[in-house]
Formats: sequence, structure tokens, C-alpha cells
Amino acid sequence: MANKTSAINIQVDSDVKQDATLVLTELGLSMSSAINLFLKQVVKKNGLPFAVTNVVDTKKILDVVCALIMKDGKCLIARRNKDDHLKGRWEFPGGRRQGLEDEKKTLERAFDEVLGIKANINDYLTHSICEYPGHIVDLKIYECDYVSGEFTSPIHSEYKWVNIEELLDYDLADADVILSKFIIRKYIEESRNK
Repeated sequence: MANKTSAINIQVDSDVKQDATLVLTELGLSMSSAINLFLKQVVKKNGLPFAVTNVVDTKKILDVVCALIMKDGKCLIARRNKDDHLKGRWEFPGGRRQGLEDEKKTLERAFDEVLGIKANINDYLTHSICEYPGHIVDLKIYECDYVSGEFTSPIHSEYKWVNIEELLDYDLADADVILSKFIIRKYIEESRNK
């Protein structure tokens, strides 16, 4: 008896598809095989094959926007003060969203009020969600071009312009590690395509 197949057309975030394809390729699976495995498990379990839960409401979710600020082929990272909750770790500079503030407005405010610089905000890149003691951070990152100004942030002790491929050489905050891995992979792919 011949196997009958049926096509499914689904909409998936392009970044999720790209990341999932990389993971599945390492496992030796195609996207089609993975979806078939998932659907077989749905039937076998008579439901989703994993637990679906809400975020624990005891932890506050911080909505933060940061910037991959580029100048002369290098990107900016900033080191938090040692007495800060990140204890001197490096990060992409940015700020917390206030209410329903537009993400680009958040960056403009952070550049002006906190960092003391001017930068052109370009494209949204990606985001990471990371759990820290006491809170969860939803961190979005935008590509930006440095224009002018001296860094004056009271929350940072140091700033560095670094090559993208060197980002993971620094003790980055956990959420920024996730972003850095994405940025490095994107940078490598773009370099190959040139």
C-alpha cells in the first residue's frame, strides 16, 4: 500500500526558520522530517508533546532595546559598573522601553539622555529572552551607525570598539551572548556572499 502525503503551507518567522534549519541540519533532519516527527508525537500524545505554560508571574519582564552601533567596521560594547546587577559584564548599550514607547524612540532617548551620543538607527536585527535572578529580559537589537558625541553613561565604566568576530572574547551579559552569536553568524554569512 502506497504512502499518501499531504502538503502543509505554514507561515514561520524567517529568523526562526533559519535558526531551526541550522539545528535540524546538524541533527541530520530536514524541515519536512522534523514537522512529520512533531505531528506524529501530537497524535501519539493526543496533545502537544511538551508542556505549555505561562511565564512565572513572580518575575518582572523588562522590555529592553539595545544597539549594534557601528563605526569604521567595528561595533561598540559597554561595560557595566562593577556594583551593578551585571557586575562589570559587557553589553550592547541601550535602554528600557517606557510603556508602549516605540523601540526606536527608546534608543533615541537612550542615546540622548544616557549615552550622550548621536547615532542613526537602521534595521531591527533580532531579540533574545533571558532569565536573570529576579527578572526576565526581552532584549531587542537594532543596527545603528555612530554619528558623534562622547560617551557619558553613569551605568558604564568603559566602552570599546571591537571587531564583530571578537564579541564572544568578552564577558558579555547572558542576553547579549545570544545576540552576539546571531550577529557573528550573520556577519560571517554576509562576508561569504561578498
